[in-house]
Order: sequence, then C-alpha cells, then structure tokens
Amino acid sequence: MNLIELFNSLDIPENDSKVFNAVPIPDFPNFRMGIDFEGNPVLLLSVAKRIKDLRLKNFRLKYLQLEQNLECKIFENESSKIQTLTALTFRCIDPNLQEYFLRISESLVKTIGQNPTQQEVVESMKKFLEVFKTLTESPANTVNGLWAELFVIENATDPKVLLNYWHNVPEEKFDFNTGLERIEVKSSSNFERKHIFSAEQLNPPHDSRVLIASVFLKQHNSGHNIQQLVERISEKLDSDFETIDKLTFVVFRTLGNSLEHSIAIKFDYEIAKQSLQFYDTSDIEKIEEINIPLNVSEVKFKSDLSNIKSVNLASLKDKRTLFGAI
Repeated sequence: MNLIELFNSLDIPENDSKVFNAVPIPDFPNFRMGIDFEGNPVLLLSVAKRIKDLRLKNFRLKYLQLEQNLECKIFENESSKIQTLTALTFRCIDPNLQEYFLRISESLVKTIGQNPTQQEVVESMKKFLEVFKTLTESPANTVNGLWAELFVIENATDPKVLLNYWHNVPEEKFDFNTGLERIEVKSSSNFERKHIFSAEQLNPPHDSRVLIASVFLKQHNSGHNIQQLVERISEKLDSDFETIDKLTFVVFRTLGNSLEHSIAIKFDYEIAKQSLQFYDTSDIEKIEEINIPLNVSEVKFKSDLSNIKSVNLASLKDKRTLFGAI
C-alpha cells in the first residue's frame, strides 16, 4: 500500500464538495483514496454492517474533517456512482503535511483492517482523532529537541525498545525512562557540548543510571526533516501499529500548532551521526543535590561536556533493556 502514489495519481474533480475522484486501496476493499475539488486528500470508508447508536459525531478540526453517512458521487475507473460513505478529509494543500497525513493514514487503514466491524472503525477513528486534536495546542518542545530524540531512536539497534520507554509527555524529566536506566537527549547548534540540565537530571535516584546523548544539529536544505525520520523509524517497526501510533502521537503532541512550520525544517543527518556521543551523568560536573536548599526547586544550570570521556556503548557493563537497545 502506498497512499502517496495513489493520491498523486488522482485528478482534481469538478467544483462540488460531495464529488470525489477516487481509487480503491489494494487489499482493503472498504477503503478508497480520494481527492476533493480543493485538492485535499480524502480517505473514504464504507462499513457494511452498522450498529444502531454506535458512531462518531461529525466534526472539523484545524486540519481534519470527519463526515459520516455522506452521500458522495465517486468517479472511479472512468465511471461514476453514488455511495453513502464516511469521509475523512485532510484540509491542507501543503505537500509536506499532505504526505505526512497519507503516511499515518496507511497505519490507520491497516489497523482497521480488511473487514472491519463498526466497533473497530469507531475505536480506531477515536485514537486517530485524538492525535489531530493536539495540533491546536502550543508546542511542548522545540523542533531541534524533537529531531534529536527521533534521531537517537532511528539510530538505535532496537528502536521499538526506545519508543516503548519514550516519554508520552515532553515535559517529563527524562526522554527515555525504565526506572533503572534513563536517557536524556541534548542537542547543540553551535557545535559545543555545553548543555542545560535540571538538577533532577544530573542527580537521579541512587538505584538508577542516566546516560546523556549529546548531538550537534545544523540546518541544511538537503538534510532530513522530522517526517523523514518518522518514516525511517516506522519502516523498522514493520507492522507494529500500536508503537507507530505512539510515535505519531508524541510527535504531534510535541509540535502542536507549530507542526506546519516545523515539519519542513531539515537538519544535516551526517553531522548528527558523526557527533552523537553518550556520557554518564556521574562524570558530569553539577550542583549536588545536598547543596540545594530544601525550599529551592527547578534548579537549572549549564555544564560543559567537552573534556569528559564519552561512554563506549559496546563495552558498557551491566546493560539492561534500554541501554542494550541503543
């Protein structure tokens, strides 16, 4: 299945909101990939067996619109027919965002499956819609920070493990956390390993070990954007749709209403790859917890890692699940 190719094969239909040019999605007979008169991609779905009182309400978000029981005129294979369908429309003509929508729609189609019940459709759609609701919120992190985290995941020997322990909320103290093992990712655009830490990040619980991933980022027009990193990670996850859904949700939740701008920003992949180093927090200079007054909180400071020896992951002793997957 390649929804991008299917969508690009479609011509824009006549000026009518209920007319679509569409093609069947191979192996998924209840789905069609369509295009409306504004050039927006539309995922069309028919459900044979409906259950009374079980359905989603029609709605319109910033980018996404859901219309159920819509009587549509479908042009397909040089003929037309009238059908009652559910139409999921991505209302944006930005090519980067359209491509991103089409890629995550592939996951939705595969999750719903070939012969879905109405219950399965409703539950899958609810999760899909929750992801898009986050695009009205303020960004929870910078594009640099998110790109660096995705880069570490994509370069891991087992990306799924890192995704399993990736924060659901960007405001958490550590980017990856199993309890006993934790990883915090820091990026630098000035090619200096001077990073800002919170006191909690460098003073973890005594029974846990923390590694700092330090990476240099440089914007470059021929580099990789967030969408490309997500695509590469998804390919490594094969058909693990639940993990792919988490990946999409965290990306959307992190970028919020800055997605349209952020998704086009590209960073030099080779510079990041050559610069990636890991450091043990026990080797980093810090303000010790004992020196922080009882009623003082949210202490942050900058530490220079330039003269600290990086960790050799291959020879790292007592590796558990998280560190073993880097």
